[in-house]
Amino acid sequence: MASKKDTEYKLNGEELVRQDLITREELNEVKAKEVSSGTPWYKLLIQQHKITFQALDNVLHYEFHSKETRSKHQTLGETLLSMGKVSEEQLVQALAAQKRNGRLLGNIILENGFATRESIAIALSHQYDMEYINIKKAPSNDNALHIVPENLAVKNQMLPVKFSSDKLTVLVTSPQHREKLKDVAVLLGKRIRTVLTSCEDLEQEIRLRYAKLDEADTEKNTDQPSPVKKKAPQKKQAKSKKTKSAAKVSPAPKQKESLIAEISRAASGSSAVKMVDTIIEGAVNAGATDIHIDPQTPESRVRYRIDGVLHDIMSIPEQLQHAIVSRIKIISDLDITETRQPQDGHISLTLGDCDFDVRVATLPTYLGERVVLRLLNQAVVLSGIKDLGLAPASETKIKRLIDQPYGMILVTGPTGSGKTTTLYAALNQKDIMTESIVTLEDPVEYQLSGINQVQIDNDTNMTFANTLKAAMRQDIDVLLVGEIRDPETAKIAIRAAMTGHLVFSTLHTNDAPEAISTLRNMAIPPFLIGSALTAIIGQRLVRKNCKSCTKSFKPNTTLLKSIGLPASVKKLYRGKGCQACHFTGNSGRTGIFEVFEVTPGIRERIAKEDTIKSILKTAKFTSMATHCRSKVKSGLISPEEYLRVIRL
Repeated sequence: MASKKDTEYKLNGEELVRQDLITREELNEVKAKEVSSGTPWYKLLIQQHKITFQALDNVLHYEFHSKETRSKHQTLGETLLSMGKVSEEQLVQALAAQKRNGRLLGNIILENGFATRESIAIALSHQYDMEYINIKKAPSNDNALHIVPENLAVKNQMLPVKFSSDKLTVLVTSPQHREKLKDVAVLLGKRIRTVLTSCEDLEQEIRLRYAKLDEADTEKNTDQPSPVKKKAPQKKQAKSKKTKSAAKVSPAPKQKESLIAEISRAASGSSAVKMVDTIIEGAVNAGATDIHIDPQTPESRVRYRIDGVLHDIMSIPEQLQHAIVSRIKIISDLDITETRQPQDGHISLTLGDCDFDVRVATLPTYLGERVVLRLLNQAVVLSGIKDLGLAPASETKIKRLIDQPYGMILVTGPTGSGKTTTLYAALNQKDIMTESIVTLEDPVEYQLSGINQVQIDNDTNMTFANTLKAAMRQDIDVLLVGEIRDPETAKIAIRAAMTGHLVFSTLHTNDAPEAISTLRNMAIPPFLIGSALTAIIGQRLVRKNCKSCTKSFKPNTTLLKSIGLPASVKKLYRGKGCQACHFTGNSGRTGIFEVFEVTPGIRERIAKEDTIKSILKTAKFTSMATHCRSKVKSGLISPEEYLRVIRL
């Protein structure tokens, strides 16, 4: 963990001056304004358009992670001196100038003509243990340029030159770009080999090589196939909603046709198409479940949710923002001219041998439309309860409860805690040949063979409550209600559980026992709650340590106490971060559970309206905290994961 001194260094802005991103006068000005206004100095710089969010992120997030990086900057002069590229007198003069203005020593030496750009780059390659190559001796292969969209290459100041197997070789002009390219590796799903070079204007060289590539592609007159292939159109799961007021100001038919054509042309441009393909394909390669495209100024941010945590991956140039959103709307069958109303769409696509369903949701914001894509891989539907990560005793208990002929089993937890996955795993335990199974979902996320799945649609009055009433007349053995959202749905579901049906459903509560309080607050009579409930399963998802980089460490007393482990524990585990886990230290997720079985004794206490605290005194079940603690001790997860998901 970084010390207080390191943190202060990160945030004092000196590196921005060192890299000539701002002047010392500008830094002093915003720091003085910070004192009077209370707004952080770095936010003032962004507001004044003196620095971009991307540049600030590069410096604060990547440049100061180790003291080693800073110390190497300080020895550049000595390296050049030992190479015979500068004289001792020149070095003294350059160091004096650096002391006055705080800028990078390499820039000062270059401006004074003490050494060439190539000499400085070679010296940096020695310091940072990197390869160096003259840019004129490194032509770019077409396949390397095709892998990286031009705007992505420009944004990250990387020139693709070679691609073989899954390794992409790129040229950079600064050693610090090596850290930033870790995110690009996640996006592209490729290993990146970074080679240092010298170039007066790398952006110009990048654009020149891509221009030659475009000319060559035009001459060949061959259309490059999109890696994201959209499947045959399917019935849309949701339609955009348009208010009457919006309809009144809709453009005339001819104007609208012209507008649609103009937007479509922009969205069909090679840059927009390639960028969207790269974003989606990169998310699949990284194992992401969601893609967030957030409009910001002056550029949009792209983030992936990997193992439940959002990671900042890239930014989209301002000139491409609208075209990329329009491209996503086109392939998800949304109205590209509607930018003032939220829309929901759906994409069915194939990447490699895998079929994906992508749920697309747009939301108008002050700075533009926000787009979130949820990736649903049909191949990852779990085969059964054994895949969830349950403790052996809990797994046996749940299998026994699922075999009950009637009653209600609730799965509780916050959004994104894997409740739907647990329900599907439970359904997979049932015999589809001998039982009638119906699910009511909003939306239907995965298609389960042999099971009748109903899509809830409030626009056509297909609400949970109305559809549940109809389903009760369908001679059903097993019923899954995607979510109990209101008292009416709760009452009908409980009535179904009491009339010979096995009902599965979910509630948003913090733990299993709290579900009883939630049902009470919905005005469900206590005797009905006690009679209908068979069990309540509380759950969370935790990130597993990466198998490739997990290391043991000796925990201190404070850490052990915070997670409830005895002082006798001498060894715990955490991932250090490697290429296999995208340098997060985590790879994949597993569940932590608590299975609260409603026994006859507990059923009686619920009917008597005893407090939850009183009910828990007689209940025997392993809490989520205990289950999580056992996974920490076994080395499956880190102690930090315990602190992240368990309420202390």
